[in-house]
Amino acid sequence: MGLLNENHEVVVDERPTYVGVRAPSVLRKYQRYEWLIPAALCALLWGQLLFSSRQLSQTADEATHLYSGYRYLKCGDFTVSPEHPPLAKVVAAVPLLAMNLAVDCALFRGDNVQQAFASLNWLDSQNWPVALARARIAVSFFAIGLCLLVWMAARQMFGRTTAIVAGLLLIFEPNVLAYGSLVMTDVPVTCMMLFAVFGFYLWVRKRKAAFLLLTALATGLTLLAKHSGVVVVPILAMLAIADALRQSGGQPDGARLKSRLALLNLLAVALICGISAGIVWVGYKMPFATNAVASQLQGPRPAAASTSGRVLLELEEHHLLPQAYLDGFASALALSDQGSVVFVAGNIYSHAPWFSTPFNFLIRSTAAMLAMILAAAFGVTLAFQRCRRELLFLLVPAVVYLAACIHASANVSVRYLLPMFPFLLIVVAAGCVELAGRVRWVKYALPCLIGLHAASSLHAYPNYLSYASDLWGGPEQAYEYEPWLDLGQAYPEARVYLQQHPAQNCWFITGWHWDPALYGVPCQSSGLYLLHAIPPRVHGTFIVSSTLLTDVRLMEGELAAAFKNATPKDRIGGSALLVYEGDFDTSLNAAVAERNLATYAASSGQPSAALEHGKKAVDLAPASALAHANLCMLLASTRVDSALQECHIARNLLLHDPLRHEQIRTYYLESLESSLMALMSKYRMVYGHEPEILPSATGAGNTELR
Repeated sequence: MGLLNENHEVVVDERPTYVGVRAPSVLRKYQRYEWLIPAALCALLWGQLLFSSRQLSQTADEATHLYSGYRYLKCGDFTVSPEHPPLAKVVAAVPLLAMNLAVDCALFRGDNVQQAFASLNWLDSQNWPVALARARIAVSFFAIGLCLLVWMAARQMFGRTTAIVAGLLLIFEPNVLAYGSLVMTDVPVTCMMLFAVFGFYLWVRKRKAAFLLLTALATGLTLLAKHSGVVVVPILAMLAIADALRQSGGQPDGARLKSRLALLNLLAVALICGISAGIVWVGYKMPFATNAVASQLQGPRPAAASTSGRVLLELEEHHLLPQAYLDGFASALALSDQGSVVFVAGNIYSHAPWFSTPFNFLIRSTAAMLAMILAAAFGVTLAFQRCRRELLFLLVPAVVYLAACIHASANVSVRYLLPMFPFLLIVVAAGCVELAGRVRWVKYALPCLIGLHAASSLHAYPNYLSYASDLWGGPEQAYEYEPWLDLGQAYPEARVYLQQHPAQNCWFITGWHWDPALYGVPCQSSGLYLLHAIPPRVHGTFIVSSTLLTDVRLMEGELAAAFKNATPKDRIGGSALLVYEGDFDTSLNAAVAERNLATYAASSGQPSAALEHGKKAVDLAPASALAHANLCMLLASTRVDSALQECHIARNLLLHDPLRHEQIRTYYLESLESSLMALMSKYRMVYGHEPEILPSATGAGNTELR
């Protein structure tokens, strides 16, 4: 199988070798109805996505992606959410064109927080429930496409039985169900990457130009789906080499023929990359830089001396890709540079431990899936010699993508691992089917494991975003081990919960930009970006975002401080939201609210009101570095001596913070150092001498100016 002749052509028909048990005779008898199987799989997946998404409130980034996609369609603008290419955002926004929503086409100028608020204000001013529902339906087609591709790839490589098993594993995979209907980019890039690899597999088998062009199209769409899709290029290159080396060497000049075949494959990959680059240009409407986009999208970039920095500079200098794409890629690289402090397995680590990514995968996989992975390892070993090409085309992409993710960050969330899932699921299906054909009891155990996989997933419905394996207590206990379970999705469930459990004095503590009142939650709200005051001590019912409890950042930690050592009475949305009852010290929450009010007053041209709120924040939370830093900024223009003192206090508090090496704290420290230098220069100009800072007796970390 796979021998080369002197013309470097495959001399044997490369039809896949079927593994394990063959399909039931009834399926072989009625082959013309085989299309009903993938149709049924897609229908089951579609139904789960449709009904689960209807029960979710908007989640983080959905408004931003939708606003960005709509501005692209109506204005040709790339200045909102540049860290994500346009494909998924445009597909989500297409159904909104019929609604003819108003949009300001002026170039966006602002940071990520201002971007989020601008997107929310735009969406909330429209008929947002209908707009969001239409967008989610549109983006769900990527998940349906993924289901079809998994079926076709498994069917072509291993046969009908493996395709059925792989399809069933996919449509009940909780991580696919979690993100498949959301206006995000993770499932689209997963779909497109499988499309590209499968297209290349068909090309190396058939050597037809149509399949080469199909691969180029899929590769271009992968690059337009998400910047992490660029990993498809090294994947194709490695597959080109691996497929050539796979060829049987039992013929004269075997090594030379392998080298020539590898060169031929790599030339094909180069052609694919060239065509896909053209597709990226078309996706960005051709011009290298339009409407001052380049100046608008400039943000944090990799160091020029780094490999990624040098590659970006070369691409920019030779205009090989649109400037908007390259700037977005640079922004994505900067965002992927996560801080070293992480929350893993219920603990905070100053550096991500080696087991971070494996643990994230294990806890987010069903117990039945883990059992099937173990079984598949034996089956794959048995089938490897017979199905070497097929297994290489599945294992190489999964391994390369995983290595790229771990290289970017030692602690990779499961949503960023999604592109490796379809390859893994097909391998698991093939390995299990092979083992079932050789070991009798596995033939009966496999359907049971598939049933348990589906049952565990359906048990979490509709809370797939907070899914955790039953081995770790299921979704209700997931918050004890996993961060970021609340993306803002559980507000409708919170409303239903409060209807069933009325509360006299209810408070909703959130870290997201939108107010729970939008979803009829009958609670007073307080949060990271909300302008609602809260008393320094409250007796009542609190609904708290579990993301705040597991977030290592400073502001989020202040909001959750009152509940760190408390035991939740109940859980909502799996464990996205936690319910507490009792008497709580909410002085830090009150200080956060006062800081927000101070910032709003300052931006509204009310300096006196801003200063009053800033001082209240310090009085409420004298040990808060953020409160002192905020007051420092408010005093800088009028009271340089007081401002200098507040900045010194904030700096000292941060220096004594045990998590001071966390990324955001490091940023605050650097900002305070810059502010202190500017204030000291201004102090010398005003008072004619150097300021002298002495320790204060009023409390740890405080200082006095003399």
